[in-house]
Amino acid sequence: MFNKTENIFAVILVIACAVVGIVGYSSSHTSSPPKKVWFDAKAGDVIFDHAYHQTLAECYDCHHNFEDKDTKTGVEMKCRACHYFGEARELKSDDATHPHFIGANCVNCHKTVGMEVVCDTCHVRQGLAFKASGRIMPALPETVKFDADAGLVKFDHKFHISRDVGEPCIVCHHECKGNKDMKGMECRKKCRDCHYKLEDKIPECQDENHGRYIGAGCAHCHDTDDCSQCHED
Repeated sequence: MFNKTENIFAVILVIACAVVGIVGYSSSHTSSPPKKVWFDAKAGDVIFDHAYHQTLAECYDCHHNFEDKDTKTGVEMKCRACHYFGEARELKSDDATHPHFIGANCVNCHKTVGMEVVCDTCHVRQGLAFKASGRIMPALPETVKFDADAGLVKFDHKFHISRDVGEPCIVCHHECKGNKDMKGMECRKKCRDCHYKLEDKIPECQDENHGRYIGAGCAHCHDTDDCSQCHED
């Protein structure tokens, strides 16, 4: 028979063991599931919306074949395991419409097929880390500097994509076709393409009528020290 003191000690010991077990378990399961994951596929890089798929299925529906029992990382399932009905086969380029896919448009996942996509799906303000490949998509720049004939020009990128202007990325970056190494992302437009109504009549520099620019004073882009290079007065 245990006396009262021994019973209390036994209860405290059980509670202590339980706490240690819970802390030990939670310490190895503190990482949050990724929101998006990047996979390398034959047709190009695929961005998998993990957060969305969590609303459709349980974790163990996909993560049930664990290669590493310590980290509980599982074998990646192929998209067609859920998104394709019928004969299992490799999808070809002429299957662009994916008629048997269930509610998924190809560009929802494939971003490198040369089709227009929403740029900030990947290029968010803080940058988006794809841990599957160890790559990070660069965040949108706030300012960009260009070397112009009249001096250094500071382009307010943040303002031009804001609600005040509202121009979609594709207006300036219209020659982008899934450049994995980010080549070709440079803007193909000149300032005067938007800021001047008579772009074909404007010389490369020393224009005599800056007043026709729409709402932008010289100093908004050009350093004031550069003005004297063209304007003596």
